[in-house]
Amino acid sequence: MEIRNNDFKLQLKDGSIKEFEKVVLSSGICDLFMPMGFVRLEDGELVSYNCSGYTALRQCNINEAKEAFEILEKTLLLVNRAGEYLITPGKITLNMDTIFYNRKTKQVRIAYVPAEEPQLNLRENVAEFFTQMEGKLKKTERAYLEKMKTQMEEHNYYIGDLINMIGEIRRKLYMSDKASNLVEMSDSDGQEGQE
Repeated sequence: MEIRNNDFKLQLKDGSIKEFEKVVLSSGICDLFMPMGFVRLEDGELVSYNCSGYTALRQCNINEAKEAFEILEKTLLLVNRAGEYLITPGKITLNMDTIFYNRKTKQVRIAYVPAEEPQLNLRENVAEFFTQMEGKLKKTERAYLEKMKTQMEEHNYYIGDLINMIGEIRRKLYMSDKASNLVEMSDSDGQEGQE
């Protein structure tokens, strides 16, 4: 599944989205997910998503770790809130095609696609998404995600714990960026004084 249009359509099996989920997802009251429309077909349902202003992560050129971890944090915050709208977080497909980003507003939204494998739990779904995001990061920055996946497995962490871990990583990246800027400034100050 590769989503490239502002308005894309996807055919789903009949019953893969419950009636009350359709009401929530099509009403516009749930700002976590892309606005959706549903059309019943003989062999299932045609779902249309309005992605105007947003780009699928697969198409985003994310080359800074700070931006990648901000997107990860916002994605997990959305997943964490899904239960407020009676959407089971474990049913949400998380991948580079279903997570959308608006560069201007820095907002993240999810194109709700029910997970194809119901036996896949939320932790495995998140770990797979982290693996996909690793491809957007430099080798040194990938270590953060590897560590998170390991800790998630070893310590049975849930979404709130992962959000906190990402927050810590974002602070480390901010501090290291700030420290390197200070070093650059002091180097340039020293060079000016030598002239």
